[in-house]
Formats: sequence, C-alpha cells, structure tokens
Amino acid sequence: MPITPLYYPLNEDEEEIRVINLEPYASPSSLLRCTIETVSLRSFTPKYQDYMSMSSDSGRMLAARWKNLQDTSMIATPGDAAMDKDSPEHSRHRYLWGDYAALSYVWGDPGQTCSIFVNGQVIQIQQNLEGALRTLSSRANFHSRYKLWVDAVCINQQDSQERGRQIGKMRNIYGDTWEVIAWIGEDDHDTGLAFDLIDALSEASFKGCGELLEERLREDPDYLGRGCWIALHDLMIRQYWHRLWIIQEVILGSSSVVLRCGRYSVPWTTFCQAICFLFDYLWNVKDAVLRRERRESSLQNEQHLGHGRPPDNTWQTTGLHLVYRNLWALGRKEEHGGGHHMSFGQLLDIANAAASQNSRDKVYGLVGIMDPAIADNVVPDYTLPTSKVYAAIAKTFMLTHGNLEPLRESNPWGQTKSPSWAADWTWDGRVRHGRLTVTIWGPYWRSKGVPPDDRLATPYCASGDMKMEAYFFNDSLLTCRGFLLDEVDGLAAREAGYFQWAPESIRQPKSDRNAYTSALGVAEALFRALISDRVAEGFKASERHAVILNMPSSFKIAEPQFRDLEWAWLSNQRGYYFRWSGWRKANRSFQVMGKPLDHYFSEDIPVGASEYDYTEVYSCNNRTGQGRRFMTTTNGYLGWVLDNMHGNDENQVRSGDLIAIVLGCSTPIAIRPCGGYFQVLGEAYIQGLMDGEALDFLESGQCALRDFTFC
Repeated sequence: MPITPLYYPLNEDEEEIRVINLEPYASPSSLLRCTIETVSLRSFTPKYQDYMSMSSDSGRMLAARWKNLQDTSMIATPGDAAMDKDSPEHSRHRYLWGDYAALSYVWGDPGQTCSIFVNGQVIQIQQNLEGALRTLSSRANFHSRYKLWVDAVCINQQDSQERGRQIGKMRNIYGDTWEVIAWIGEDDHDTGLAFDLIDALSEASFKGCGELLEERLREDPDYLGRGCWIALHDLMIRQYWHRLWIIQEVILGSSSVVLRCGRYSVPWTTFCQAICFLFDYLWNVKDAVLRRERRESSLQNEQHLGHGRPPDNTWQTTGLHLVYRNLWALGRKEEHGGGHHMSFGQLLDIANAAASQNSRDKVYGLVGIMDPAIADNVVPDYTLPTSKVYAAIAKTFMLTHGNLEPLRESNPWGQTKSPSWAADWTWDGRVRHGRLTVTIWGPYWRSKGVPPDDRLATPYCASGDMKMEAYFFNDSLLTCRGFLLDEVDGLAAREAGYFQWAPESIRQPKSDRNAYTSALGVAEALFRALISDRVAEGFKASERHAVILNMPSSFKIAEPQFRDLEWAWLSNQRGYYFRWSGWRKANRSFQVMGKPLDHYFSEDIPVGASEYDYTEVYSCNNRTGQGRRFMTTTNGYLGWVLDNMHGNDENQVRSGDLIAIVLGCSTPIAIRPCGGYFQVLGEAYIQGLMDGEALDFLESGQCALRDFTFC
C-alpha cells in the first residue's frame, strides 16, 4: 500500500503554512506522536477581522494588544479551564482553525537524531527538537485547536524552493504568532538556581535597589544564593545564544516570547529586565561573585573527586550582550512600530556573533528583521554560491538606499572569495562595540532600566552631499565615482586578537609632512583622532576632550589618582583598562610628526579635572580603538584604518595603500590597486577630513574626480 505523502504544495496566495498537534505524552520509551495539517494565515475569525479593521496597529503590536484585551464579553468555553496559562482561550483564537505558537530552538548535531511519528509515518528529527516536543507534549493546549509551528517538521526540507519561500515568511510566522517558545535546552541540577537569580534580579529592578544590592554583594557574595551565578553564567553560554536563526525569531516575537529550559520557564520581559539590571548595576561586581563561586566549586571537586577544573574566573559575555543590546532593544522597537531598521553594519555585527550551519544563512537568517524595502528584494536561493549571495545583498542595500555605505564594511580577507566591495558576512574581524553609533560605555549615558538605543544616523559626511554614481557589471565588478585623497604612510601596532597588540608590526612613517602646521595643531589632531572626533550623543569633540592626553598610561598609575578624586566608575576599570594601557605600551615609540607617541601624553591628572570629561574620553577611545589601526598619511594627516586582528601581517592594510573619497559614502575608504582594478580595504578615518573638507581639494584642483572599478 503506497504511503500518503506528508507534504503537499502550499498555496502562497492564501499564506498557507503547516502546523502540528502533539498527542499526549505516553512514556519515555514510546515514540512521540503528532499530526500535521495545512492552515491559512488569512483565515481570520469575524471577531478578529473586526478588531483589525478598527485598530491602527500592525504586526506584533496588533497581536500583542489583542492578546492583552480584557473583554468581559469573551466568555471562555468549558475546555479552556484545562488549557495552559500561556495559550489563548478558544474565544480569543484569531483564526477559524484556532491559533498557534512558534518554536525557537537549536537544531543541534545533525548526527544525533530521534524517530517520531508524524501522521502515522516515522521521520527523523534532531535530538534537541525531540526533547523540546516531548516536554511540550505534556501541555494540554497543544492537543487541540492550539497548534505548534516547527520549521524542521512544518517545512518540507527536501524542497529547496518551498524552503526559500517559507524563510521569506519568517516575519509573518514569528511576528504573528500567539507565543514564541524559546527552548534553550533540557534543564540540569543547576537550572533552578539560574531561574531563581533571574527572578531576584527582576524583582530588584522593580524595587529600584541597584546600588544597595551591589553593596550587599560586595560584602556577601552569597547574598542572592550560593551557586546561582555559575548557573546563570552557564545558562547564558548555552548553544542557543550562539545560533543565528534565534535572533530574528526572538526579535519578531518580542513580548510574546517565553524562555523555557526543560521544566523551567520565565516570560521574556522578566528575563530581559533581569539582564538589564545586571548591566545597569552589577556589571563590575559580577566577575567577583563568579570568581568566588568558581573557586569554591573547584575546591569541592578537589575534595570529593581528587581533582578540579581550573576556575573560569570571568564571564563570557557574548550571550549577555546579545540579549541586552540586540534581542531586547530591537524586539521593543519591533513591537512598537520601530520606524528605523538596522543598518548594513549592524546586521553584519549580529551575523558575526552567531553561528549557522550554512554560510548563506548569515543573510537569509536575518531577512525577517531587515528593512522591508530590502527584504522584499531578497529571495533565498540555496543554489547560489555564497559569494554571490553576499554580493547580491550588498548591491541591494546600495541601490535601495542610494548610497555606498556598505563599502565601509568591505575587505578582501574573507573566506568566501566574495568581491572585495561586498562584505564577507563570515569574516570574524569585526568588533561590534567599536561602532560610533553604539551608546558609549559609562555611567552617564545609560538610561537605567531600558536597553541602549543605538542611533542609526551616520556620524560623518566625508563626501558631503554628493550622490553616489555606481554601476555593476556581472555582479562581480563595481564602478563608482570619487577621487584619490592620500596614501597610508606609517602604521602603528596591529591588534593580535582582542587583548594584545604586536609592536613588531609597527611601520614607522617616512613622510615628514605635517598637515596640522604646528606642534599645537598636532596635539589637537591627536586628541581628536583618539576619540574619532565624536563623543556622547554623536556630538563633535571640543577642547575639553583634550584631557585624554592626561589619561595615565597604566591602571597602576591611574587607580590611585582615580580613588583620590573619588571617581568610583573609573576606579573599577581594572579589568577593562587594558584597551588603553596595552595600546599605549605597544605604540609608545611610534613616530607622530617626528616625535614618539609618548611625547604627547602626561601621567598626571590635573587639579580640578572633570570626572565626566575623563569618563567620556576614556569610553570614546575604547570604542574608537576596537578593530582599528592608528596611522599617518603621506600628506601629514593622522587617522585610522581597518585592523584585521585575526589575520597575519600580510592580510592587513599596508604602507602605500591609497585613501579615496567615494561619492555617496560617509567615510573615506582604503583601497589597493589590483590587476587594473582596485580592492576595497574598508573604511578609513582621516582627522580633519571627515565632514566634507576634502571637497575643497576638488575645487582647488588638487584632486580630480575619476572612476574606480572595484573587484
């Protein structure tokens, strides 16, 4: 007897998707059973249609307001009493067929699979998904009109065209769902401690007792419980937080997300409030309490097992930053209508911080949170080479937005052999905290209790208001208009990973020209360049920011001065000051207009110094120096070029590389001749030429417009 196919073609005009019902949990030894059916996301109930016609909301806000309605006329049916508290009452169902939740999870090891029954047929799914479905099958609500959408089962994975079309619908599927279940894995013996700490931090946030709690934890690290900090740390380094696809799933779900780990669950908003509280008040104490718990854990292992693992004394903070800076902040914008969409560079940063099994998914996995004007032009196609996918998305951004900003993100050092003008989304040299659009680090610029609101405006306008002139040939060559400005001369030490610099990589300047005319001019150019001439709120630097030239070169010298001045926040920067002290030490002999770099600095903070000013320049320099390499130019300017921190000495910007202004790009870019064409080496910063001043060279005839063809 022939087997009935599980999958029939979906009707795209009716917005059809597939959903499943889970049969009641039987026993650990029995196979999980579920049924799959095809439904339409346009099949609304009359009551929900009336609601939509009267509401000005759309997307997630529309669903959120409907979910929170307290309409006494909506009487629950008898079956509602047995439903899970997170599921909608039958009278609240938005569709004629019921309603649904969407699962967000990690696919896991493709070699570890389990069998389940779907419509009576045995199929293989990965182990992590089977564990999630088995746990959820105990919830009564997934047995009737409340459905579950799971990509691995609801999309025909063998049909690449259907897969591409369904990926293009992620904004609808996750944005319209009643609930997003963020499954981060099975629980273990410490999971309960992590969720207890989350509840405690959320409650402390509600009560507004941040400073008091920090003080108590310094006095008594066990104040909130013993072992809870290790548990939270281990929760935040789970594979879930490193999976690319979860990013758009959680952002689109926003307040409808429920974080679930085995038997434990917490509303997303509660979880985010706890993480935000950690950033606002406990960031400098978190390492101390974790160190103490690690030491105790290690000692216990030695006592009971005769050995112990070396304690991991500091937080791995990638997951924390992802939640705080991206998932929560962008989810709130998504739910409230946003208005602004992520820039090309921000999307690259997110993709860079997460893992995907397919390099094309660095783009396709974020389509749901892109500007709709961009997303509408992205049709996922897994038959294309990755290099063509990356070239196509760069081209789409350029043509849609009418500028060449994506050139700032480009370089020839990726692994996918993309054109140098098209950013390689797998290149690991990007440092997300180095963007000038990121809220600066420090106590004066964070609004407590809310995620950072990173502005999307570009801070510079090197090519003034001149529009881009760009032409593409075979999606491999880009020709655009601009002019040559200068060339790279001296190069300071490059980064050797995030924590070190390589003094042997210094290339001393050969030119003796000084574009700033005097010693005072050089000093001013230096202090401005050290903070990219942009400070808090995106404002241009002023004379008060010259205090960076009095920032001590090491924390050993700085700390006693900070404490004497009662500057609490700077006094607690022992673990982070290396970004300044390491760079200063590596480059002390680098020649800046004929004098070693150290010549321009003092170790003493003057009497009457402003804590605000010092905190501001310290934080702005921390942002500036990440992923950038200090340089001088042949014409006597100071600046920065892209640093390839994980590359060797060959895969770097070199002395003799050119600096160009390209019309329609907000910063200069570094370029290199290559077989009759040019390669893009990424954005450059030239002190004094970032706000259109270089256009004067065109008017005076010192420079001339020309075409550049980038390969």
